[in-house]
Amino acid sequence: MPALAGTMPTVAKVLEEMGHIVVMAEDSAIDLESCDVILMWNNPGYFPRTRRRLLRMPKSERPPVVVMYAEPLPPPRVSGLPRRSSLNMAEIAKVLLRDWRATDIYSNERKLRTMMREGLIDLLFVLGGEQEEYAREQGYDAVRYEYSYHESFGDPRGLERDVDVLFFGDMRPRRRKKLLEQLRRDGVDVTVRGNWHKREGALWGEERTQFLNRTKIVVHLQRYPGKLASKRFILAMANGAMIVSEPVYRPDPFVEGEHFVSASIERMPELIRHYLDKVAEREQIAASAHRLVTQDLTWRRTMEGVVAEIHRRNLA
Repeated sequence: MPALAGTMPTVAKVLEEMGHIVVMAEDSAIDLESCDVILMWNNPGYFPRTRRRLLRMPKSERPPVVVMYAEPLPPPRVSGLPRRSSLNMAEIAKVLLRDWRATDIYSNERKLRTMMREGLIDLLFVLGGEQEEYAREQGYDAVRYEYSYHESFGDPRGLERDVDVLFFGDMRPRRRKKLLEQLRRDGVDVTVRGNWHKREGALWGEERTQFLNRTKIVVHLQRYPGKLASKRFILAMANGAMIVSEPVYRPDPFVEGEHFVSASIERMPELIRHYLDKVAEREQIAASAHRLVTQDLTWRRTMEGVVAEIHRRNLA
């Protein structure tokens, strides 16, 4: 069985349940000699020491590197979405300081391109339809995967849904200054939780499950226009909350009108009020979305596909 390192806890747990030996390791602690496969989750730029060590090794002696990419990348040209987006001051500072933790779309694009040109990535998985199109435009040999559901993400608990509208996630300036302020000016009382930089305001684990079970509608406000935040969709849908989103380019596997609804920020207050009033309609969409993620879009199914592709390419 392949040993994999540098992955995330949920993926690691699923791989262990499938019978694989998984070693969770930070960048500086990955034992290259003992790994049959190195699985880098999220962004290969998060592993600068491992990258340097791999570059010093003859290709015939180093373990295969598999990347499951999850950070935002520039939109594909075919999407028609703007290729240039403004960065906030924190993002600009990280770029200027050459901070390896920079996660803006331009830093992500540069780091991924560098590792692909170096030949360090033996198998690249990209997240969803938009990244699949982007990878194709860049000439990358990439395989699509989906961010998926795990039972630890929660499920409906039958609680009273006393929170009308929730946004949870990082409070980027676009969300805070433009989107949330506009919703509130239009009379939408949005509860905001989950700024990753302020632990006391974040939602994690059982607390997040309980809060989402009290929520009627989760609004998806994008970091970059047109982007699908799969994790936010999955978490909300798993716990029976309905998603109202800004328009998404390539929302598949989610179907608009069946699993979520969308509108421009100008029309969103009207849509939110409609589904707060029409309880049966809201619950029907939430139930359809819950069936999709818990029955069809599971991490077990996703990782079975990932491992099968690794074996198909004779990487383990």
